Amino acid sequence: MAQQKKKNQAGIAVAIWVLIAIVLLIVFLIKQDDIMTTLKSTGFFTHTIGTEPDFVANYETKQVPETEEPVQIIIQEEQTETQQIVSQPEQSIHQESVSTAVDVVTPQASTIVEDVAVPPTTTAKLFFVTIGGDGSVSRSQVNRSVQKTNSPLTASLNALLEGPNLAELDDGCMTLIPEGSRLLSASVKNKVATLNFSEEFEFNPYGVEGYIGQLMQVVYTATAFSTVESVQFLVEGQRKEYIGSEGVWIGSPLSTTSFK
Repeated sequence: MAQQKKKNQAGIAVAIWVLIAIVLLIVFLIKQDDIMTTLKSTGFFTHTIGTEPDFVANYETKQVPETEEPVQIIIQEEQTETQQIVSQPEQSIHQESVSTAVDVVTPQASTIVEDVAVPPTTTAKLFFVTIGGDGSVSRSQVNRSVQKTNSPLTASLNALLEGPNLAELDDGCMTLIPEGSRLLSASVKNKVATLNFSEEFEFNPYGVEGYIGQLMQVVYTATAFSTVESVQFLVEGQRKEYIGSEGVWIGSPLSTTSFK
């Protein structure tokens, strides 16, 4: 009996060890990669027996293919959300900047327009000439708006030296004052206007009639002012008795009665 009992116990022990071996084999097969990786990384056999078996050294861990699509999808979704979050404040900032710019610029523009001052003007009586069909010369008065200054006589004479404008030309007006003539100075004393002209004033291409016409234009324009009754002509600051080779008298002040 005792011997039979020992045999039974030995059989049970063997069965248990076989079961344990089977369990270990199953675990090894399931965890093969982890076990082999651990043995290689820790150098277990190298430390215990001095060398690493070939089946361990030659073992390659199975690589599980990685799926990149989920990662790409997640990244794209995160970027889209970020772009939406960023674009909204940027758009708001842009709109606010435009609104602010309009609010600032508009009043400035209107202020500039309001600050533009129109210079005051006055009406000047200018005298030009018209040529009749028979060649006769007659004076022609025009009223022109000129800038108002502290020297109205000078302003009127400078306007006269500019010649007739387009509207006045259409009305048949012309000037006999030589082109390029300039008023160098003007003064009034005892109702006599002393007018100093540049040298161009004494060279008239139209002869005697031209000289008489240019002197008449100046005298009538100057005496349109109540403070002037006659005009003393000077050329380049010099008082001369005659103007032109034909000898038209300018040695004394001329008035409107000097011209028929």
